[in-house]
Amino acid sequence: MRTIRVALIQFDAVPEQAERNVAKMEMLVRDAVRSGAQWVLFHEGTVCDYTPNLKQLAEPVPDGPSTSAMLRLAAELNCHIVFGLSECDHGRFYITQVFVGPRGLVYRYRKTWLWRQGDDTGYRNEWARYDPGNGPELFEFDGVRATCFICADGEAPRCVERAAQLRPELVFYPNNREQLPSFEDFGKRAKEIGAPMLVTNRVGLSWEHDCKGGNVVYGKDGGVLAKSNREGREEILVYDLPV
Repeated sequence: MRTIRVALIQFDAVPEQAERNVAKMEMLVRDAVRSGAQWVLFHEGTVCDYTPNLKQLAEPVPDGPSTSAMLRLAAELNCHIVFGLSECDHGRFYITQVFVGPRGLVYRYRKTWLWRQGDDTGYRNEWARYDPGNGPELFEFDGVRATCFICADGEAPRCVERAAQLRPELVFYPNNREQLPSFEDFGKRAKEIGAPMLVTNRVGLSWEHDCKGGNVVYGKDGGVLAKSNREGREEILVYDLPV
């Protein structure tokens, strides 16, 4: 058993303003590390949010500018950082969560169960723009056996079932939505998988969607261990997580 101080950050990332968002991410990471955080977690699509301009704004991993900036920061501060972006790879586009540490790129997860939205408000018809990933996998993050799924992935019973079969020690669950489901609803996912779950969500305007945040740390029994506000205010939630 070890204890890891984690920081779950909810902030207003402006759509299509990657340089501005990365600069703010750097500031927030520094604030979190000053609080003793070893891991710093951001929401789905942190860098540029949803956009129809993927050819201009999607980035390669790990050689793109945003991942390169986070790699430098993780090495400087001796911390681990988890953040989201739109990834381009050989003509394909993915909703990707990137995991970096002091020694470089650790892992990337590509969203698999893409959201289908006919009216496409806020450019959220993911089926129309992105390619699917391969679903949850087991990976090692700072010595912890973990898995990850992103937003709509967690609404797919097959995704949760696959995550449970991996028997992880921890689940990362980044989101980008207006309101998170009830604590009880998300807690059931953690309990079914049998591992603590770290949930992140953005605040502020994602185009016309007013997102309210609500980062949560769940125990493996589905109980809430710590939570941020769900009123749309920026916040850094710091918690000492036993793993």
